[in-house]
Amino acid sequence: MIKSFTIARRVPSITKEEYLNYWKEKHAPLAAQVIPGVRKYVQNHPIHLPGVELEMDGITEMWWDNVDALQNYLNWRQTPEARILLEDEKKFSDGSRKMRFFAVEHIILDKL
Repeated sequence: MIKSFTIARRVPSITKEEYLNYWKEKHAPLAAQVIPGVRKYVQNHPIHLPGVELEMDGITEMWWDNVDALQNYLNWRQTPEARILLEDEKKFSDGSRKMRFFAVEHIILDKL
């Protein structure tokens, strides 16, 4: 299983609350519907801790069966079929400040 992580930041024109609401209620259902090959899609919304300032507004995790499935998704983002998702991202997410990370998970401890 391959995982992708995207550290997301909001566009300055909307509040954190507006960002999180749009991301969860509008963008997530669209992403779940159109992204090819994704096995699991998770949004991580920040919690407020006194004295802690975060440089991000959220993290998206997506699971893929293998590197080929992930590469297929990355290639798909360059096609006209991906336009609906990419245009939606521009409404709330600052793509110029987005960071991505791809990994294989190694579980060391799992008490769940």
